[in-house]
Amino acid sequence: MTTQPGDAIPVTVPAPHDLITSWPEQPQQLFLLFHGAGQKPSDMLDMAQRLSRQFPQGVVACVAAPHAYDEGEGFQWYSHRGESDENRPERLLPARLELSATVRAWQRHTGLGPERTALLCFAQSATVALEAVAAEQDLAARLFAVAGRFDRLPEQMHQHTCIHWMHGKDDEVMPYQAAVEAGYRLRDLDADFSVDVFPETGHCVTEEMEQRIFHLLANHVPLRLWRQAMAEAGQPDTPPPSSLH
Repeated sequence: MTTQPGDAIPVTVPAPHDLITSWPEQPQQLFLLFHGAGQKPSDMLDMAQRLSRQFPQGVVACVAAPHAYDEGEGFQWYSHRGESDENRPERLLPARLELSATVRAWQRHTGLGPERTALLCFAQSATVALEAVAAEQDLAARLFAVAGRFDRLPEQMHQHTCIHWMHGKDDEVMPYQAAVEAGYRLRDLDADFSVDVFPETGHCVTEEMEQRIFHLLANHVPLRLWRQAMAEAGQPDTPPPSSLH
């Protein structure tokens, strides 16, 4: 059996603070929602309930970050206290491994693999998840990252995960330029991605963002499948519409 990053990290599924909005008898999809630092799974509950209605064959769960927030109530993947560009990588690595272990534990528990898994992440969780899918090509088929960032822009990126990045242009916690810079890098790396910057939007998940997420879930064709279909049809390798908005 292949050893995966984070396999030695114990994960309980579901954990005591996790919220599950649907778990059908024969699930076909796995949707895991991860909140921001200082938040709780209940902060993602509205979107989870909407996902449950839209995808009745899916397991939908709001997952708690594993550590108590050190500035008050809620949970976190790592501490922002004293965070700097120099020490962020050493905080992100264990957080990335914990998130990967959490996702894989849910996959084992539900019997649903990476190809049936979508991650919906906000803020700190989005940052950790971006690092995770950049490092592991078999973690999830889709990542919806809202108000996150790469610690350092990746040097390479696979096409096994569709990255859908959303950011508010008025975000004062995580400036939107992080999304734009990452978009240009991902384009240069021939990654499967989209970047949407929302005007007059701060550090939050809005109704407009949720609408975009549901549109992409229903309509986005993974780049590798697009190219495979074009090749089988004898068509030139014409790229899909622009991924930067």
